[in-house]
Amino acid sequence: MSKYCKHCGAELIPNARFCTTCGKSIEQVDEPKIEQKIERKVEQNAERKPVVRKEPKVSKRGIPLAIILSIVTCGIYTIYWQIKLTDEMNTVLNKPNATSGLMAFIYTIITCGIYFLYWLYKMGDNVDALKGKSGDTGILYLVLGLLCLGIIPMALAQDAINDKADGLY
Repeated sequence: MSKYCKHCGAELIPNARFCTTCGKSIEQVDEPKIEQKIERKVEQNAERKPVVRKEPKVSKRGIPLAIILSIVTCGIYTIYWQIKLTDEMNTVLNKPNATSGLMAFIYTIITCGIYFLYWLYKMGDNVDALKGKSGDTGILYLVLGLLCLGIIPMALAQDAINDKADGLY
């Protein structure tokens, strides 16, 4: 027969001198009534705060402005843009475990830009997946990256994300 703490109703370890749940000294141990157990459970559930999940936001971004800011800031805005594009594409395609935008940028730095070419290729594949078709967009984005025109695939990927935000896909 199990014994219960008279203070919190938790089940006690045999021969315990203190309750492992509330820490109170065990003076009298008795079997709580079923009503007491239910009241304690209701109180515990009332104390819990509901979990509020934030819905990830996908921003529509003006492509001409993004290109101008990338040029004017000598590529600094491009870093921010790459990070946001990656995160938003992962959100739109529901890939919570995919490489984050910040990690993609760090990999780009570590590999002296080689990862950026891979990123462009994967972004092209993601655009195809977003549009629901299979194609060679990844290869096109990779070729543009090799020709030092990486901003064009970024603009095209942003256009696909903007269309998804409008509900076109």
